[in-house]
Amino acid sequence: MMRPPRPLPRLLQLLAACLLVALAACGAAKPPPAEPAKVALWAISDSTGVHGWLLGTVHSLPPGTQWHRPAIDSAIAEADRLVLEIGEPLDSGVAGQALGRLAFTPGLPPPSERVGPRFRGDLAKVYKDLSLTDAQFKDQESWAVALQIAAIGGRKQGMEPDSGVEPELRRVIGARPITGLETIDSQFGIFDTLPPRAQTVLLEQVAHEAADNRDDDKDMLALWLRGDELGIAREAQAGFLADPILRGALLTRRNLAWADQINAMLKGGGKPFIAVGAAHVAGVDGLPRLLEARGWLVKRVY
Repeated sequence: MMRPPRPLPRLLQLLAACLLVALAACGAAKPPPAEPAKVALWAISDSTGVHGWLLGTVHSLPPGTQWHRPAIDSAIAEADRLVLEIGEPLDSGVAGQALGRLAFTPGLPPPSERVGPRFRGDLAKVYKDLSLTDAQFKDQESWAVALQIAAIGGRKQGMEPDSGVEPELRRVIGARPITGLETIDSQFGIFDTLPPRAQTVLLEQVAHEAADNRDDDKDMLALWLRGDELGIAREAQAGFLADPILRGALLTRRNLAWADQINAMLKGGGKPFIAVGAAHVAGVDGLPRLLEARGWLVKRVY
C-alpha cells in the first residue's frame, strides 16, 4: 500500500534504476559466439496494411551483443512512435522514491526467517556472494528484497541501467514520441499487491536461481538471439513464473491489459514499434496471440 517515502540505503539508491528490469534481465559476462541474429519480430496488420510491430527484448545485454537485423531497423524507421513497458527513462531517484513509498512494513521478520527451510541455504549463499545481510533489508517486504537481490546480482555480473535493447531503441527513435504501457509506480505496485505467500515464493525462487551456478542467463540470451519463441515460452514457465499466482500477476494480467492498450492505439491510427520483455511475447498468453484474438493479423517477420 502507499506510504510516505522512506529513505533507502545508499547502495540501494544506486541500484534502484536497475530494479524494474532485474527479474527479466540477462547479465551474462560475454555474448555468445557471433552469428546472424534472428531476434523475433512481428508485424501487426489488417486488410489495409501494416499498422505496427512487436519486438520481444532482453533488458540487459553483454557488451558487444549484435541483435539488430535489417527487418528490425526497417520497422523502426517506419514507426511513428516507440512503445516500451515504461515510457519515462529509468532514473534512480524516481525509482528510489517509488520503492521507498511501497517497500516497507514495520516489524517484518528478517528475510532469512521468511523463506522456507530448503531455501535458507540458497539465501545465505547469495548473501555471502553479494556481501549482503538481513540488516540491509530491515522492514522491507519480500518482493522488494527479491528485486534488489536480482539487481545487485546483475550489477555484479556487469548489468548496467543503460545496457540492453530499450536504451538503444530510445536512441535510434530520435525525436518521435516514446510512451509506456506502465509507469514506475504501477510496476512496483504490481509487486506490492502480491499476497504474502506469493512474495515469499518470489524471494525463494530468486535466491535459488541466484545461488545456482548454471548460466541460465546465457541460455536465455541464446534463445532470444535465435528467435526461439517456443524455447522462451518454456523458460517462462519455470522459476517464479511456474507459480500460478505470480504468473497471473506478473505476466498474464499485464499482457491482457497491454493488449487492450495496444489495440486501442492501433485502432486510433498509431503506427507503433512496441518493445517489451521476451516472456511477454511468447506462448499462448503472449501478446501476439492476444492481439490476434482482438482481430489483428500478427505475423513473424523473417
